[in-house]
Amino acid sequence: MRQKRRNCLIFALAAAMVVGTAFTALAEDTKIDKVKLSVSYDREPKSGDDIGKVYVKTDSSQFRVDYAEYTNDADTWSVGDEPTIKVELSARDGYRFAYTSKSHFDVSGSGAEFDKAKKYDDNYMEVTITLKRIGGKLSGAENLEWSGTTAYWDSLDGAKSYEVRLVRDDKTVTTVETTATSYNFGGYFNKEGTYVFRVRAISDYNNRVGEWSEDSPDYDVDEEDTWRTGSGRWMSDQNGWWYAYDGGGYPAECWKQIGGAWYYFERSGYMASGWKRLDGEWYYLAPSGAMTTGWQMVNGSWYYMNGSGEMQTGWQYIGGRWYYLGTDGAMYANTRTPDGYYVDGSGARVY
Repeated sequence: MRQKRRNCLIFALAAAMVVGTAFTALAEDTKIDKVKLSVSYDREPKSGDDIGKVYVKTDSSQFRVDYAEYTNDADTWSVGDEPTIKVELSARDGYRFAYTSKSHFDVSGSGAEFDKAKKYDDNYMEVTITLKRIGGKLSGAENLEWSGTTAYWDSLDGAKSYEVRLVRDDKTVTTVETTATSYNFGGYFNKEGTYVFRVRAISDYNNRVGEWSEDSPDYDVDEEDTWRTGSGRWMSDQNGWWYAYDGGGYPAECWKQIGGAWYYFERSGYMASGWKRLDGEWYYLAPSGAMTTGWQMVNGSWYYMNGSGEMQTGWQYIGGRWYYLGTDGAMYANTRTPDGYYVDGSGARVY
């Protein structure tokens, strides 16, 4: 009996030693209180440059940096981009990740800042770091070309609009601003010479104007061609109005600015009026033929045309109030919009 008790005692002591060792092993996994990271790169991110490589290091003995990369979905940097870095970390033996709040992270180098952290388990963590947004100017537009009297160029990431300058024999003819990537200069080729255009973008991020592009290919206008866009006078017959150039001929299938207003002339040469759909956009031309902008009452309904004369749809913020314009452009009033808001008799959103 004594022998059995002795054996039981020895077994109990052995078991206690095993359990104690297990608890000791668990206790050795120390919480990592501070994650210190240092950021560097092969070159500073600048607008127009290729996205390079980023490096993240630590001098901590409690964890290691497994991987770091930019997550921006682009091949080159643009003005307004915020470089974002994903960093993967692994805890070393005897340590574990426990915190994801900003106070437990120390990020330095290259203007880097902690953004957020995600802990997948005690041993693995993903940290997101951001660098300062990219400032500076947008580069000049590329692939400038003519198609008739219309200038075309490639869009630029980060641009909200473009300034387009028409030049004749090294002298500026006009400079216009547009949100499109083309502009019809019909009406400006009224003198003999060599015309080119150049483009610069205006940044959506900081409103700065960018660099001018290289000049476009030449557009040569000789004396015999100037009649097409020269001065003239209005003429009419039983079919309508047209604009006769002093040198003969008339504008057709194009826009022309006359006396400060824009007019559209059909293929026949007659001035258009009323609703007109061009290049996918609706315009309302007054009975006089002049292109309209702003609020317009047409057949008992209100419509809104932007500064380029294009009819607007959906929610529009105008004069400090929100208005809803249907798919046909007509303003909603004294009713609910498709997304549940109420607009009063003036069309302004109430709630």
